[in-house]
Amino acid sequence: MSDPSIPQAATRLMRTITIVFGVTAIAFFTLTIGPIITELPYVTPVWDLVAAILVFGMPPALAIACRLLDLATLKRALGAYAVIFAIVVITWLPAMLNHAMPIELSPWPFGLTALGTVPAALAWRPAIAWGYLVANAAVVAPIRFFAAGGGDLAVGVQDALFTLTFASIFTALAMVAMRNGYALDRLATISMASAARVAASEAKTREQGRLDALVHDEVMAALYYASQDQPELDESVRRQAARALNQLARVHSEVDGEQAVPVDDFVTRMRSIAATQTAPVSFEVAGERSQPIPGAVAAAFAEATTEALRNSVAYAAGSGAKKVHDSVSRLARIELSTNGVTVTVEDDGVGFDERTVEPHRLGILVSIRGRLAVEAGGSATVESKPDHGVLVRMDWRS
Repeated sequence: MSDPSIPQAATRLMRTITIVFGVTAIAFFTLTIGPIITELPYVTPVWDLVAAILVFGMPPALAIACRLLDLATLKRALGAYAVIFAIVVITWLPAMLNHAMPIELSPWPFGLTALGTVPAALAWRPAIAWGYLVANAAVVAPIRFFAAGGGDLAVGVQDALFTLTFASIFTALAMVAMRNGYALDRLATISMASAARVAASEAKTREQGRLDALVHDEVMAALYYASQDQPELDESVRRQAARALNQLARVHSEVDGEQAVPVDDFVTRMRSIAATQTAPVSFEVAGERSQPIPGAVAAAFAEATTEALRNSVAYAAGSGAKKVHDSVSRLARIELSTNGVTVTVEDDGVGFDERTVEPHRLGILVSIRGRLAVEAGGSATVESKPDHGVLVRMDWRS
């Protein structure tokens, strides 16, 4: 899956518009091939061929490649196309031969101005994109005038106004669409931050409950027996007090994020998480590690693993016609090394299409990837395809 810090809604929307843009260019080509051929006697054939290839060939190429391009690269490519389109328009007059066109003919790029302004709206800030549109419309009148050998300027002005009006509609639609995409990404970021705060609050509540139980079970008991004037209890009271102090020290260190959890305790905790699921989960441990694991990192692993297994139990079997009943197998695996820890949660269920996961799906974004990402050296990935199960990989490197 892509990095949650990337504006996913905006990226998805820009790719969709780019695909539509490519299909539209092909449609425009079928409508414009007649004027291109008709105007061949009036312009340099090489210029006409190169201009047509650039104007009509780049959009389908971008539509095909957009799935492989990140947002920044796609914006640069669309911006480059907008510049190329402007160059084609501006070089029309230098490319003309020595005889003027009939007044009823209009240079074929003039009917395609939206092909240049929509990419500009996607690639650049609104003020620059609107300036680009106005500039493209402004050159229509003089080019139309001189291309006709100094004919009626009113015709060129009418064409410029039509170009400005027509292209403005699609430019504005593209801007509004992208603005909504970025707004959705901002909303998703706010929702993720809110969910992270709730998760942190719940973790503090659980830790407080653990501390309360410790105080009740160990500290209060030690104080009670110490208050009894029974010499035979002295040794047991000392042992209980020492045990209470040791556990309090561990809790304090874990809260501070400095201590860490012994590897055996970490494995036991993770095994318990797997064993308490409502569906069978196999559990494996590989490798060795002598160094303890920081408390915050161990907690992140536990919370992310719990969420990964919960998602698997809830969704891996599918629903309706796709339900696979109890045939889903699940495996939680810990790999220990001197350099870090890797935990994987895998199932062979119905899986899902990663491209269809909405930005507001916080189970994956916050509880799994986001929970590990906030720890230094931590990361997580979620891989899945329809009918090929899900693989969640969580890493921490010391």
